[in-house]
Amino acid sequence: MASGTRNIRMLLSQDCFDLLADAMCVFSKNSAKFQSLRSTVQHACKQSRSVEFDRKYIDQFVAEHPVDGKVAVWLEVKPDWIDDYDEMRRNIARISGKTLHDKVVIPFVVHLAQVKRLY
Repeated sequence: MASGTRNIRMLLSQDCFDLLADAMCVFSKNSAKFQSLRSTVQHACKQSRSVEFDRKYIDQFVAEHPVDGKVAVWLEVKPDWIDDYDEMRRNIARISGKTLHDKVVIPFVVHLAQVKRLY
């Protein structure tokens, strides 16, 4: 069930920031419309719900993409897509066997959508 708006503030590594920026660029080019971080993550959450992945894939992503850094990123998750975001968070937690922070979930979901060419 949808709840209120969630504001997520993260300090990301340059690598994860680049990953998000590249996905925004690809999504913008493919849709022929400038896409924000919000719209990119929203689309990734919605489109990636049916994509299968395993714990090894999550662990590999985390090992290859350090998330902690100094790049400030802010994301507003609104009620119209919070259920999709929370579903992806729960799915990732279930598969990985642990709860991951937003600063891991967001780049992972965007990466997943980009690798599967869902933009």
